[in-house]
Amino acid sequence: MERREDHYSNYFVQSPSSLSHDLEFEFQSPTRSDSAPLVLSRVNEFPKHSDFLRNSTGNKLVYENDEKMLVPLRSSNSGWWIVLQIGWRFLFSLGVALLVFYIATQPPHPDISFRIGRFDQFMLEEGVDSHGASTKFLTFNCSTKLIVDNKSNVFGLHIHPPSIKFFFGPLNFAKAQGPKLYVLSHESTTFQLYIGTTNREMYGAGAEMDDMLQSRAGLPLILRTSIISDYRVVWNIINPKYHHKVECLLLLAYKERHSHVTMIREKCRLVS
Repeated sequence: MERREDHYSNYFVQSPSSLSHDLEFEFQSPTRSDSAPLVLSRVNEFPKHSDFLRNSTGNKLVYENDEKMLVPLRSSNSGWWIVLQIGWRFLFSLGVALLVFYIATQPPHPDISFRIGRFDQFMLEEGVDSHGASTKFLTFNCSTKLIVDNKSNVFGLHIHPPSIKFFFGPLNFAKAQGPKLYVLSHESTTFQLYIGTTNREMYGAGAEMDDMLQSRAGLPLILRTSIISDYRVVWNIINPKYHHKVECLLLLAYKERHSHVTMIREKCRLVS
């Protein structure tokens, strides 16, 4: 009996994993071994619009469907940032408002003038000091007038305690400080200030002053006054200050046979 052999064709089915490996190998460039392989991916593996993405810091971001914007879901210290923004904007607006208010109501420079009132007494008497030295002692009282014209229609004028000094040449032999003063808006006010001394040792200057009083030329004295005034527009934030210095030259002489001293000349001027 003849034995018949059937010839069957052999078919090999390559697995999908090996097929993809071969495809990957075939698409590699033979000349550039450092090129990255081309990997085929399914289209549906890309993230949908509704998927969540993560940025480099790990914060979740939402990919919006239409506008295609990444919106952070988390923001550190956002509350403090909002408070800071509101705060500096408020301060900036307040500063601008105060500046506009000051410019609109800016007070003008006040007018200051000074006058010598009268000498109630001016006496130089012989005496002995605590060390037993013979000298002249000076006693006098003098009234002055400070006239302040506040030209502001809105703000009152504050006047710091005025400083008053009497000089005979370079010698400051009497000084005084007045009280705090206040002038209402759009008013002119006259204040009485006083300066004097009692039993002040004059030594050599006393004899020279007495000789001048008895002469025809008279005794020249200088009175210097320093005044500081200010408007308090907004407390101490907007507080314009003004410095005034007044200098008066006066001449004294004996009257009626040396019975008392009187002022025979006076001239005051504003130095600054």
